[in-house]
Amino acid sequence: MAPVTLDLITPEPHNPLFQRFEALGLPGNKTEQYRHFAIKPLLGRSYTLRRVAEHAPETGARLVLENGAVTEIPQGCSVTYVSPFAADTGHYDALYFLSHLMAPVVICLEITADTFLEIRHIVNETQTLLPYRLCISVLPGIRAEVFETFETDGSDESLLLYGIDAEVQAHATLRWIRDEYGTASEAALVGTHRFDVGFNGALELKTFDFGSVQALHLYKIDLDEYGWCDANHLLMASGESRRGNVVRINHNKPYAKCAQDARTILKDRATGIFDGLVNVGEAAHYASAHQNSKAVLLDANAYMYAKPQLEIYTDELEASHGATIGQLDESALFYLRSRGIAEDEARKMLVLAFADVLIDGVGEGELAERIHADFETAYFDE
Repeated sequence: MAPVTLDLITPEPHNPLFQRFEALGLPGNKTEQYRHFAIKPLLGRSYTLRRVAEHAPETGARLVLENGAVTEIPQGCSVTYVSPFAADTGHYDALYFLSHLMAPVVICLEITADTFLEIRHIVNETQTLLPYRLCISVLPGIRAEVFETFETDGSDESLLLYGIDAEVQAHATLRWIRDEYGTASEAALVGTHRFDVGFNGALELKTFDFGSVQALHLYKIDLDEYGWCDANHLLMASGESRRGNVVRINHNKPYAKCAQDARTILKDRATGIFDGLVNVGEAAHYASAHQNSKAVLLDANAYMYAKPQLEIYTDELEASHGATIGQLDESALFYLRSRGIAEDEARKMLVLAFADVLIDGVGEGELAERIHADFETAYFDE
């Protein structure tokens, strides 16, 4: 077993992905997007490296990746393995390139009809480094919904280094919902993602991160002309976990729109991270960009790092951003207690109401129920 070092990849001086990774270098605690995540101890652990291999999957109800191998695919879905893969050389994060360089193949799906797809990641090996990549392409005019979940029981001291490369082609819509719950004894996770939204395409990104596990997701989202992105993030962290989202949204052409709403609830000594940057380029006239971050600290030792940012290089746009960090509304708490509700129960009601704003955005049905169940498990049991 060995820690994560440059020795884990073969030097490829003429490979642009290797060149980009070499220029960025392995991230440390002073790397901006990892400053509050403590990436160095994770990379310094000793792991057994497990590389993805092609696998003959069974037909089932969902797409299942078990320790990086595709073990189940739904009816009507096909998987191909691509190597080399045309990754985004403009990504800002070194671990995006590292996971591409360490994964011998990229698992690719092409969505050709309106569909719902559940993706389940299963990690059940201890002290293991799992680097793998998944690519999804939504063809023009298609509407796709993806529900991504994680099952990490029995993965102590492992590190999942994975990521999504998604292409939303012209007039297509991708609704991506991630429901991630984990405890401190389970695998840490770093997800590095790229979403490319084409002409008049739409991306609905809804992320739900609960529990005491160490986890950070880093997104690069590019919007073409009339491209639209609605990104919502709900984080509920406890224990001594450090977790959150780093999101870079780039308006590259005119009339692109984005709206981002992040809500964070922190218990114990947990650290929450919301690092959001919306970049509106010179050619992105008539853009619309809105950001908002709200955090509730339930304990004195909890810490929130909120960094909403706008970089604007054109005068013709509509934009706003803001952040608030505080405790539960004392007046609302007093009102509930004056109606005979015990303090603990009143606090739970206010926390659930704060979270439900984003959970209810999933809509009614089984998906919202599963997210509610994971949230309540994280809030009440940990």
